[in-house]
Amino acid sequence: MRKKDRESFLRTNRLLFILLFIGLAIIFSLTAAVFVRSKHNYYEYDGFTLGTYCRIVVSSKKGSKSLAEIMFDEMDRIYKKYNLNDENSFLSKINASRDWVDLDEETFVLLDAAVKFSEITSGAFDPALGNLIELWGFNKIAEHSPETVPSKFDIAETLKKSGVRNVELDRSTRRIRLLNGVKLDLGGIAKGYALDRAYQIAKEIDPECTGFVEAGGDIRILGPKFGSRPWVVGVKDPRKADSVVTYLYLTEGAVATSGDYERYFILDNVRYHHILSPETGYPAQGAQSATVVAKDAVTADALSTAAFVMAKDWEYVVLEYPKFGGSVLIITEDGSVCRSPSMRVYEQAK
Repeated sequence: MRKKDRESFLRTNRLLFILLFIGLAIIFSLTAAVFVRSKHNYYEYDGFTLGTYCRIVVSSKKGSKSLAEIMFDEMDRIYKKYNLNDENSFLSKINASRDWVDLDEETFVLLDAAVKFSEITSGAFDPALGNLIELWGFNKIAEHSPETVPSKFDIAETLKKSGVRNVELDRSTRRIRLLNGVKLDLGGIAKGYALDRAYQIAKEIDPECTGFVEAGGDIRILGPKFGSRPWVVGVKDPRKADSVVTYLYLTEGAVATSGDYERYFILDNVRYHHILSPETGYPAQGAQSATVVAKDAVTADALSTAAFVMAKDWEYVVLEYPKFGGSVLIITEDGSVCRSPSMRVYEQAK
């Protein structure tokens, strides 16, 4: 064989080898992708609890359907236990008492966390605004919309019977006593707790399960999508239906949003929403929504409420809240978007 023909032959063989190698790599990648996805066939469960629609998307080798049902039942149990509107709930029992009430371990831990979040947020998060919530009618807004705004006098009087300052929590004996007729409302933290409990139960049954659990827009991640990819969470535009302001990419942790578009009514072209200022007794001003990403849903839930209340001091919020464990994104009253530097990490697709 002539030298030129031999070189041409070798080049052809090298090209064929390279093409063969690329082809095998593509086939391997496609096979691996199919194999990975086949390991994670997601089951979706929808239901109504916690006063909102809930969705569980889970993949588990222990049985995705049964796991989702167990998770939902746990969330529903928590809702029934701490439902402000259910006179048979344990929360209603606490609110009705004017003496010390013995707490089970679960309730003590939840209330202790609520009081501590009130402390670190300088009262912006307050679990003792039940009387104000009832005065405004937000506890029954799903049944009928309020037709009047409470008077300044009624709000001032109700403020005297509101606020965490009227809560005595005895940590040594695990008891609670409410003063001045105050009522607890755990709506700003119980939903996050329910999501965390669903997560804990899922991981106890199957540590390798993946997916997420969602309640009214708040989300707890169980594990990465298909074992490696992030779940994409849209931050809703409060004033444009079906529009998002940004996307968050999460493989773990939780995200919660508090907004003035969730429970509200409009009178004389004024929007009145359910996130009340513990200081004034009126709906908090300064934000349309506040979104928090944190390691757990309790933290995300409580801090999103506090961030909304403190939105007029958004510079403080976006700089300080990461120290409490939450990255913050606030949409102010004029539609501007303010975020903590750490939030940008979750806005970048991985």
